[in-house]
Amino acid sequence: MTVTVPVGGPHDDTWEMSSMFNAKRTKVAAVAGSALLAAIGFAGAAQAMPSDHPNYEEYCTPEQVDVTVSPLDHAMMHEGGDVRFTAKPGASCLLGGSPGLNFLDVQGNSANIPTTRPNGESEEFRVDENHPVTAAFSYLVTDPNTGNSIPGATPGAVEISFPGPVAPYTVTLPWNGATVPGPVNITDLVQAPQV
Repeated sequence: MTVTVPVGGPHDDTWEMSSMFNAKRTKVAAVAGSALLAAIGFAGAAQAMPSDHPNYEEYCTPEQVDVTVSPLDHAMMHEGGDVRFTAKPGASCLLGGSPGLNFLDVQGNSANIPTTRPNGESEEFRVDENHPVTAAFSYLVTDPNTGNSIPGATPGAVEISFPGPVAPYTVTLPWNGATVPGPVNITDLVQAPQV
């Protein structure tokens, strides 16, 4: 007597193993595909270039503007300064937002004085010979509760980052010798009065 067993049917071990491997391959392919898509998306975001920003090429460079820091009138318990961007003769460029401030010690290393800048949308300005822009910064020097002076570092210089889409430019200016307790608050740029 001969018994015939169908090959490849649902009770065949070969068929069950094949189905299991196909299911696993499908899951692996789905996970790998998801990871690949995530990597491509992340790479696209990570590789955003300054040139991706509108008007990027019109933003000011150190060759187009002079940057100065002048003291502000001292307010009660505060001191600070004014960062001014003035276009060089014939230059016309854009700036918007708030400049970055990094106070440096006498060796040129960061003095680690925290700064705070405004959040949200900021206005963009065209800077030319007749239209400089400025941002004010201030810091508390007297404790309002005790009336005592607040200790802080005495920087040797201040590094100013140009405000803009990615702040690619910095200039370093000597500091005036004042002690700077942190944090330092800086405003967004505004149109400066002409001098």
